[in-house]
Amino acid sequence: MIPTLKTKRLTLRPFSISDQDAMVDMIMSDMDVMYWLPGSDMVSTLEGQQELALEYITDFIEPWDELGFGVWAVCIKNIGLGTLGNFIGYCGFIPEQIEGAGPELAYAIGKSMWGTGLATQALIACLDWIFLKPEVCRVYAVTDKENTASRRVMKKIGMRHKKDVDLYNSVAKGGGLLPFYSIEREVYLLKTEAVPGE
Repeated sequence: MIPTLKTKRLTLRPFSISDQDAMVDMIMSDMDVMYWLPGSDMVSTLEGQQELALEYITDFIEPWDELGFGVWAVCIKNIGLGTLGNFIGYCGFIPEQIEGAGPELAYAIGKSMWGTGLATQALIACLDWIFLKPEVCRVYAVTDKENTASRRVMKKIGMRHKKDVDLYNSVAKGGGLLPFYSIEREVYLLKTEAVPGE
């Protein structure tokens, strides 16, 4: 059973295929958001946006049964942010692409919620949860070099830049190597009290 996580301002609930339209509205149809995400070359049409949203959601749901982790739909819990239960993005874990690196942390929040601290809050909830699993000793994340906001969030939750890697065909697509950030369970647990719970 996929757990539901709750923070002060957010609910992280299991995804369902019925979230496709919300994913399109909040993520896939916004070029400023998609600029940083895999599949940005598919979203020039509504059909492409719908196809990519379904692909994302399927990839987010499937690992739960086999690996015991996946990605949650991030929704509003605090009415001060908007309508309760409204989908605003996603956060969670996808299977590792680099052997021994642990699960990959994947997240995106709709542009209307940028700069609110919600991405940090969602990521902390996810890390708190996954590091309860004894078999998971580290996780990683990648982003574009120019995505300074995402890099700030990674640093804020205690992740550190370890190297640069070629993932998501970043080199072939002309984006160059991607900064690779990682954190181990022991380091995270030591830093948890120093990270503000927003």
